[in-house]
Amino acid sequence: RRGLPNIKSMVDAASALTTDKAVALFEKFGIFTKAELESREEITYETYTKYINIEALTMISMASKQILPAVISSVEAVGCDASVQKERLEAVTVELKAMNAALEKLKADQANGEKECAKCTAIYYHDIIMSDMAALRAPADKLEMLVDKDFWPIPTYGDLLFEV
Repeated sequence: RRGLPNIKSMVDAASALTTDKAVALFEKFGIFTKAELESREEITYETYTKYINIEALTMISMASKQILPAVISSVEAVGCDASVQKERLEAVTVELKAMNAALEKLKADQANGEKECAKCTAIYYHDIIMSDMAALRAPADKLEMLVDKDFWPIPTYGDLLFEV
């Protein structure tokens, strides 16, 4: 209504630095040259990529070293042969398989993340890695609700909300 753009992500917004209108404005007032604006745009893409990469590597590490082993050990610890426990174990197994598949996809996509330019890499991380991270988080959130708190290796949402 006011004619302002509705840019949904930082990756899409960074290119606004080097539009003809922006360059003309910054050069008119002697703030930045076109080369300086292009440099800032590239640095913005690289910074975004590095932050998302750190988050992705942290997710891979937490899922691989903490969550999956904790869930597996809790499943092994049950050892009962009752129908209710079996249903719960099957629910855990479904989420465990989904989490493992999402983890492997995130690992593979993260390993292929480096592209020919900073903008291309940032777009890849925004479009691919962020969706992979969301896909990994979904079964982890469900497992958090199924696995006993004593076996869960990291603070739960309840811990974060009510015990901090």
